[in-house]
Amino acid sequence: MNSMGNKKTKCLLIHGFGGGVHEVQPLADHLMGHRYEVFCPTLKGHSATKKDMKKATYTEWIDSAERELLRLKEAGDEILLIGFSMGGLIAFNLACKHNIKAIVTINTPIFYWNLFRVFLNLVDDIKCKKCNHIKRYIKAKGNSPFLAMIQFLLLLRQTKAKLAKINCPLLIIQAEDDDTVRRKSVDYIYKHVSSEKKKIRYFHEGGHLILLSPMADQVCFCVEDFIQDQ
Repeated sequence: MNSMGNKKTKCLLIHGFGGGVHEVQPLADHLMGHRYEVFCPTLKGHSATKKDMKKATYTEWIDSAERELLRLKEAGDEILLIGFSMGGLIAFNLACKHNIKAIVTINTPIFYWNLFRVFLNLVDDIKCKKCNHIKRYIKAKGNSPFLAMIQFLLLLRQTKAKLAKINCPLLIIQAEDDDTVRRKSVDYIYKHVSSEKKKIRYFHEGGHLILLSPMADQVCFCVEDFIQDQ
């Protein structure tokens, strides 16, 4: 069993904006296969209809993850937070309030929409006579009501002001071909957190949904290695 002394390490895995647990399931399965206890809460408003997404606030998104965190902490076990995309912002908020063993962020935005990469993806669709990227952009727009986007921007703004309070070990993972998160987000996070133990790991490919890409296995082993080092 993965533990330190008598305390076990439990992993709280937080999905992204407009998505769901499916975005992070490959990582959850990998870690559970290596005998880690992994928990993946569904954020408020992300489990049903677009109408529910419109009603949910960013504080309710945070509360959804915090309730699971508090439940896990009842046993006195150590908690490691893993946040995909917006889930990384939520992880930072939780770490400001609770004692956290370490944090992993995966494609977490500070600066969003890499328009040049979006352009390249659309060109690729045209050249290859396919619509993979176009379909994904249309689906993303449908999953992102205007009111929900406002809540995301509020979450982003208030999280940036809290980064200096983050002092636990941190691993920042970023796909270089991510069309949703601009690469300078990594530099911003690295510069503004107070963690003495922090590292960056870039992956050349994988896109925003890197855990659903052919790079997923490499990312999973990277996260596992980081957890074992803590």
